[in-house]
Amino acid sequence: MKRYYLCGPTVYNYPHIGNLRPIVSFDLMIRAQRQLGEDVYFLHNITDIDDKIIAKAKQENKTEKEISSFYEAYYLNLFKLFSIEMPNKIVRVTDSLNDMYEYIQSLIEKGAAYQVNGNVYFDVLKFKDVYGKISNQKLANLISDSSNEVDKRSPYDFALWKDTTEGIKFQSPFGLGRPGWHTECSCFINKYFEGKQLDIHGGGIDLIFPHHENENIQHFAINGQDIAKDWIHFGTLNYKNQKMSKSIGNIIYAEEFLKNYSADTYKLLMLSTSYSKPINITDELLASLQKQINNIEVHFNKSQLENIKYTLDKQIIDSILKNVSNLDFSLAFKQLNEQLKSPLNYGNAFFVFKVLGFKLVENKVSNDDKELYRKWNILKEQKQYDKADEIRNILKTKRLI
Repeated sequence: MKRYYLCGPTVYNYPHIGNLRPIVSFDLMIRAQRQLGEDVYFLHNITDIDDKIIAKAKQENKTEKEISSFYEAYYLNLFKLFSIEMPNKIVRVTDSLNDMYEYIQSLIEKGAAYQVNGNVYFDVLKFKDVYGKISNQKLANLISDSSNEVDKRSPYDFALWKDTTEGIKFQSPFGLGRPGWHTECSCFINKYFEGKQLDIHGGGIDLIFPHHENENIQHFAINGQDIAKDWIHFGTLNYKNQKMSKSIGNIIYAEEFLKNYSADTYKLLMLSTSYSKPINITDELLASLQKQINNIEVHFNKSQLENIKYTLDKQIIDSILKNVSNLDFSLAFKQLNEQLKSPLNYGNAFFVFKVLGFKLVENKVSNDDKELYRKWNILKEQKQYDKADEIRNILKTKRLI
């Protein structure tokens, strides 16, 4: 069994389409691998305790639970809207506090962590020969995002448990407080995979340091090996030549995207380039991809109207899926376009689209539409072109021709 983990969202705001790149790409990869016979167990987390959630709760005069529950439900609903298969397990921080207490205690007992008053820190210098491996940097160049805390042994150390004065607090063996962000993922991976190494750990490219570096060193301290054999770091989505940012005001939120484009268009966008490279989105690019999806949908619907039975080429299909499974997205995209050049090969493309969860191949042409298509052909044969054109317009609107 392959063991996969993808860092999930901190649920305090609406996701934009850049936030969806890792989960949609992971979904494409896993769907292809499972079709090719791989046994994959996919673990995903929800961060529902965080400074950002606390700030949002204060801003809206709500509890942290109200904020996190609302945005978690919103995030999980996007799985349906974007046709993403649910992970084998989704785990929340608030459901796992006892697990985190035990995990932090294990680090203390191994001498990898220490407590100062109500705070628990990871002692990075004890693993200075390993720390920096994930981000491929030397320790001297890396300072943790919690470097302003004065009670640490060194500025490199990061918090596993925080004695906080703001927001929700939990009673723990270390005192009142809340867990540090970097500990949750390594704790979950250690528990659900019983200390075994992941085959793949994924996340946005911005998580390499400090988050993934800190995850890895905790796992190493307990299990004596890196947390993952391979890392997948997804590139950003840029709009108007800049990374999507609230401060710039160039964000495209997920539901806003779906008002103008289909979920299939987003998946095709993911397949159009390497997973690790930034994608520079333009309105023209999205319109072009949507037009391509519309054309594919027409081909698929017309194949049903004409009851076409395709002969599938397993070798070609497996080759495309193999590239998707290896995250060679751009090569798979090129192969799919090759299949769509000839009506004889449409079936291969349709099969791949179905495996990858594209919605266009879920369309079922109704008997009424088949009858309308039959009437249109009869009217053309009878040279009743005015009536035929009326039906033609209806068929085109439904993307049946």
